[in-house]
Amino acid sequence: MPSLDLMTEPELIAHLHQLASECDRLDRRIAYAAQRQKFAQDPGNTAEAAEEERMLLNELSRLMDRRRAIEGYLRRVRGQLRPLRPHVLLVG
Repeated sequence: MPSLDLMTEPELIAHLHQLASECDRLDRRIAYAAQRQKFAQDPGNTAEAAEEERMLLNELSRLMDRRRAIEGYLRRVRGQLRPLRPHVLLVG
């Protein structure tokens, strides 16, 4: 995956669409894991589904962070956000 500052606007948009699809797939898998927890008759299956749900939620969080980063960078590329100012280190 190239750095965001090396991607063109169409590449950023394509990557956003890809991430949206991945998030949709994860949402369905999370819902299925939640249903397995609710309706499982075996405590082992319930625990397994809970662990799977936890892992899927972590992955979804990571993808959402990436989506927000791309959306922010895309807005900056389009001139909808002010440019970043250099960080000034205060030494006291």
